[in-house]
Amino acid sequence: MTATIGADLPALAAAASTRAALVCDEEVVSRAALAARVSAVAAHLAENTAPGQGVALAMGNGPELVEAFLACAISGRQALVYDPGWPAPYRAAIDAALAPAITLETLPEPALSTPASAPFPPPPAPDAPFYVGFTSGSTGLPKGYRRSHRSWIDSFAASEVEFGLGEQDVVLAPGGLAASLHLYGVVHALHIGARAVMMRQFHPRRALRLIARHGVTALYATPTQLQMLIEAGAGESFPTLRLLMISGAKWRAETRAATQALFPNAGIAEFYGASETSFITIARPGEDVPPGSVGRPAYGVTLRIRDGAGRDLPAGEAGAIWVASTMLFDAYACGDAPETRRVGGFLTIGDHGRLDEAGFLYLHGREKRMLVTSGLNVYPEEVETVLASLPGIAEAAVFGLPDFLRGVELVAVLRGAVDEPALRAACRGLLPAAKIPRRFLSLEDWPRTSGGKADLRALEAIARDRFAR
Repeated sequence: MTATIGADLPALAAAASTRAALVCDEEVVSRAALAARVSAVAAHLAENTAPGQGVALAMGNGPELVEAFLACAISGRQALVYDPGWPAPYRAAIDAALAPAITLETLPEPALSTPASAPFPPPPAPDAPFYVGFTSGSTGLPKGYRRSHRSWIDSFAASEVEFGLGEQDVVLAPGGLAASLHLYGVVHALHIGARAVMMRQFHPRRALRLIARHGVTALYATPTQLQMLIEAGAGESFPTLRLLMISGAKWRAETRAATQALFPNAGIAEFYGASETSFITIARPGEDVPPGSVGRPAYGVTLRIRDGAGRDLPAGEAGAIWVASTMLFDAYACGDAPETRRVGGFLTIGDHGRLDEAGFLYLHGREKRMLVTSGLNVYPEEVETVLASLPGIAEAAVFGLPDFLRGVELVAVLRGAVDEPALRAACRGLLPAAKIPRRFLSLEDWPRTSGGKADLRALEAIARDRFAR
């Protein structure tokens, strides 16, 4: 495997030129066509930009976005992957902050036809930045994180050790590529010669048809996408899937049973990480992971738990999670995150947790979400996990609203039917009194980010508005 993203595409095309490399809904792109289109776009970038400059990819989800992304990588440019769902002020703020050399909203004309394959340019340096992705920022505007070729190449190595993916696999990443999870899944599959399957827009029934039609063997999914697939595929099974890779799942017994019914031959691999870190911990299929843990350190990762003074804490004590690996991001390209800090080779993004004696990690929550109510530190994630485990509650989000007596009053927004007396009774058996929300709001229209996660900022605004009334 080469040391830069995309550099292996010509060799893969030479080995099997007509083999399908990328599938998007009904469209199939062969290895040879993919390499030729990437080369044509790279030539366009070489004529219109300087090495190292940013290229804004303001494109819809599709093969064109993948091809433009890979063209940036092989030509030594930085792909700025914009979210097509951003409102105009977001887009304008990012443009102003990053000043991309050019913006591509479609592929340039030479790549829209079927170009003749041309030699790839010499590869950039492994430590050169090639990608700027975006995640929610503290100001409300997205913050851009910059990644080097090496950080993703080393992440690919971790994927191969932990998940055992290879050229024979068919990998589905059904979500928008503005979310790094799905972009990573597609690019990694292409890098190792596996077939990558994607969708212009996620729809659970269409995703299941793609799994059946192409014999998908590995699936990246968010917990929300998985739940939608379960609901859409009730009573069916898809036996080709051997591996389900899911980030940050909060499992109920019935969800796990339904997943195994839908994908009877699939092992479930869970991982915890972040856009700034890649993988942090892994729970592989069949691994004996203690209840409540998010797994042990991923391949190539060293973990420390530290207190506010930066001192390492012993097993069992909670503090900030610090991560060391060669998969860490370079820096923020725009925006900031005060909770993200580096000391030596270690990085923290503000998550808190603890390690047990065997090295398994347990998450407590994010530093920036921690609330203090009646003098007690409360991580909303802990309360959300309890609420979402209760019958009839599909999702939960917990926030703190100003309260004269307690400093902060806990409130919960729930997706599902709310029987408040029964809910309070159940909470009393699972949470200390100070951690039980004082007010509940049932909401069926659940706002989501483009990556399919709960939009906490929007949910908090709804809670403040409704409870203020």
